[in-house]
Amino acid sequence: MLSIESMINEQLSSMDMKEIEELFDLAAKNGSVFGDASPREIIWSILRGEPIFSFQDIIEAVTGHFLQEIHGSIILGVQLVVICIIIGLLKNLADSFSQDTVSNLGVIVCSCCVIALCLKSFMDIYHVCREAVDTMTVTMQALLPILVPLLITMGGFASGGVLNPFIVTAITLFNSVLQRIIMPAVYIACVFILVNSISEKDYVKKLALLIRAVAVSVMGLMVTMFSGLTLIQGIVTRTADGMLAKTAKYSVDNFVPIVGSFAADSLDLILSCATIIKNGIGIFGLIIILTLLIIPMVKILAVALIFKVSAVIIEPIANKTISDSLNEVGNTVITLAIILLLAAMMFIIFLSIIIGIGGGSLFK
Repeated sequence: MLSIESMINEQLSSMDMKEIEELFDLAAKNGSVFGDASPREIIWSILRGEPIFSFQDIIEAVTGHFLQEIHGSIILGVQLVVICIIIGLLKNLADSFSQDTVSNLGVIVCSCCVIALCLKSFMDIYHVCREAVDTMTVTMQALLPILVPLLITMGGFASGGVLNPFIVTAITLFNSVLQRIIMPAVYIACVFILVNSISEKDYVKKLALLIRAVAVSVMGLMVTMFSGLTLIQGIVTRTADGMLAKTAKYSVDNFVPIVGSFAADSLDLILSCATIIKNGIGIFGLIIILTLLIIPMVKILAVALIFKVSAVIIEPIANKTISDSLNEVGNTVITLAIILLLAAMMFIIFLSIIIGIGGGSLFK
């Protein structure tokens, strides 16, 4: 008779995980704490309860990547400070010569250079955030065809039949709204903030801050709504699955003569193996989502820190409008980090709900 480990190994080996392996390679492209381990080996380690990484390695990797991003972004900070020093000198020169036209023109040209540098850096971060959300979405779309059949196999007929289309629809709609409305709105807010820095008066700053606040609010509302509805669906369908399981248990025990109890126990063992595999793959998916979150988050926060520090340094030497604008650009970059965090949080909640369904056997 096959052992439980042999049954799990046989079921795991029969699964097509090519797409998962490609996503794992993509997630590990910027650094991995798993060494040379493959997804199957990692899932096996999870199932056996073995450690798959050390927290010291994670801290060292994140710290090293953060310092690397800071080092790479220092050039941006130096350029901004130098240009703002020139702006301060030209401003003083213009004041000394009673609003000299050439000096004022120089201030405008230098301000445009600051805007160009900030927009270029912001666009880089914008694309990093967008690619991270896209990769998370593709990861979820790759995990669901594996997790849902396992959920149905272990007796979660109602859960698999209801949650799969609901989660797929939620992910598609969420990604569409995020890419076409929320993130472009944050980009427009950043442009308005930078354009406002040309003048000493605030013309569109409050509008920019309003757009940014609405974008974050809509994002939070979507995450709360989709996560809450998915959780309710999971609770309801789990109850239905429990009723179906009791009916199946009663039927097998009472209508299959002599070997009914043995058949129920054997089937229970097979389906329990499916539950273990589902939970292992689900936890592996959580790890992938967290990996896809951490690396872009470190890069985004490093650039935000550069903008914030530059604003502090520039404040005594340039006009207050430019300093405030750089500070608000830093806040807008942090807004992208919040959007990325909320997106990852929603995907983690989806996976956690699937993992939590059918935590035991079919016939318990």
